Amino acid sequence: MAASETLSVRLSPVTRRLLDEAAATHDVAGASALARDILEQWAAETLAARTKASIAQAVDYLRTHPEGWTDDPADFFSGQTGSK
Repeated sequence: MAASETLSVRLSPVTRRLLDEAAATHDVAGASALARDILEQWAAETLAARTKASIAQAVDYLRTHPEGWTDDPADFFSGQTGSK
């Protein structure tokens, strides 16, 4: 898989002009670089929030179920050997 992908999006003229103006005041090479930085920051924040929520959910489950996860993998994956 490539280290990066290309995404083509249509922007309104107003949005494009604002990106051009903002790029001039940020240390980026043009509107596309600024748009990429904004999207990448949003993606990183979204992933971090999902990861944090997933960890919190797991911790809450373990607090209410001190015995932990006792599922047998064979119940979910055919051909797997269970731990029991």
